[in-house]
Amino acid sequence: MTRPNNISYRDSVARVVKKESGYFRYIFQEYKEEYDHLMQSGLYQELGLLGLILEHQEIEIDTTNPKVYKLLYPTQIPFQSYPFEWSYTQWIKAISAYLTINQIALKYGMILKDATPFNFYLSAGKAIMFDTSSFMFFKENDNWIAYRQFCEEFLSPIALMHYNGTEWSKLTITELRGMHLNFVSKQLTLKSWFNLTTLLHIHLHSKYSGKRYSTENKQINSKGFSLEKIKSLQEMIFKTITNWIKPYQYINHWTSYYENDIESVEYLEDKETTIRNWLGITKPTSVIDLGANTGKFSFIAAEFAERVIALEGDDNCVDTIEKQIIENNINNIVAVVGNLNEPSPNLGLLNSETENIYERANSEMVLALALTHHLYFTNKMSFNQIGEILNKFSSKYLIVEFIEIADKRVQDLIANYHTNPADYTENNFIESFARYFKILAVKKLHNSKRSLLFMEQL
Repeated sequence: MTRPNNISYRDSVARVVKKESGYFRYIFQEYKEEYDHLMQSGLYQELGLLGLILEHQEIEIDTTNPKVYKLLYPTQIPFQSYPFEWSYTQWIKAISAYLTINQIALKYGMILKDATPFNFYLSAGKAIMFDTSSFMFFKENDNWIAYRQFCEEFLSPIALMHYNGTEWSKLTITELRGMHLNFVSKQLTLKSWFNLTTLLHIHLHSKYSGKRYSTENKQINSKGFSLEKIKSLQEMIFKTITNWIKPYQYINHWTSYYENDIESVEYLEDKETTIRNWLGITKPTSVIDLGANTGKFSFIAAEFAERVIALEGDDNCVDTIEKQIIENNINNIVAVVGNLNEPSPNLGLLNSETENIYERANSEMVLALALTHHLYFTNKMSFNQIGEILNKFSSKYLIVEFIEIADKRVQDLIANYHTNPADYTENNFIESFARYFKILAVKKLHNSKRSLLFMEQL
C-alpha cells in the first residue's frame, strides 16, 4: 500500500490512502463482518438513494497483505471544506445528516461508532458522509459509544453558534477533537439551561467530563440503551436541531450589498456582461470566487465551469448561497466561510490531517471582484501581497477588479481606517500583479471609476 492519508490514522479497521489516480480505502479483515452486513443488508443502498453516503466501487486488491479484505474506490470528492469553514446552515445539515444516518442504520442493526463532522463533505446543498468503515453492530442494551464525541464535536459547536453567534464555530479550528463540555457549558447563555437538549447533553453531561474513567461513569454507561430508547433520544436531539432555524445574529451588512451598495445598474450590467464574455472564451473547468458575497458571480461562473468555490467571510452570505443552491438545484457550487487574511492552514498530525485552502481550492480561474480595495485598506495588505495571494489560488487565469481612489467606497475606507493612500495607484497595482500575471484585456466599466482586468499566469 502507498503512504496513508493521515486523516484516517486512528481507524483500526480501514485505511485511506492517496495514489496518483485518487483516494482509495482499504478495508481490513477484522471489519469483514460489519462491511458485508453494510453492503448486503440494504443499508448502504438506502443511504445511497437518499444521498447520505459517498458511494464506492469494489476493485481488485493491489496488495498481497493478508490483512486487507477489500479495496474500495470511492466517488472522488472535487473539493472538501472543513467544519471550521462551514456556515450555521451547513453545520445544521451535517448534524441532521449524521442523526438521520444513525436512525436508518438502527433499522438494520447498526450504528455509527464515530461522531465527527470531519467525516462529512458538502455537495449540492447536502451533507454527505464518506467514512464507509464507521458502521458497527448495535444490539439491545448496547451503549452509544459515540455519545461523548457527538456532544463534544457536533452538538457543542452548534449550540454555541445558536446561543452565542456564528463566530464561535471558528473555535473548531483549534479543537479538532471537539470541545470540552465543561468549557462549553460555561460559555453558553442562561437561556440554554431551559432547553432540554442542551441541559441534558451539555450542561449535565459536563458534570461527568472529569470522570470518564471512574467506576461511577462505567456503571452509568453499562446500563446501555434499548433500540427504542436510543431512537427516541436521537429523535429528540434531531427535533431540537431542526428547530434551531437561526443562530444568534450579529449586525449584518453584506447580504444586502447588491441592493444597497453597487455603483450603478449600468456598472453592474456591464460587469456581468464582460465576465460572461471572458468566462465563455476561457471555459475554465474550475473557478474560485474570492469575496463571493451572496454568490451573484459564483452562479454565473457555474454556468461555464464544472466546479465553483464561493469563498466568503460573512457567514450570513454563505447561508444565502446555500439557500440558492437548494432552490435552484445547483450541484457544482460549494460555499465556504473564509477570510484571505486568515487562510485555513494545514492542521493535525504532522500538519497533514487537513489541507490548507490554497491547495484545496486552487482553480483554473480566480474571480477577485470588488475585493482588492478592502484587502488594501481594511486588512493593510500591499498590492504585492494581494497579487501573491491571488496567484496561489490560480492555476491559469485571473479576473480582478481595480477601483480608483476617487471611488466613493474607497474614500469611505480611507476615512474609516485612516490609511495613507499614497501607494494606491493603478500603476502600482499593475506593476505588482505583473510579477505573476500578464494582462490579456482591460475593461473600463460603465458609469463607474472601476475596471476589470483579465490576466493569465506567467
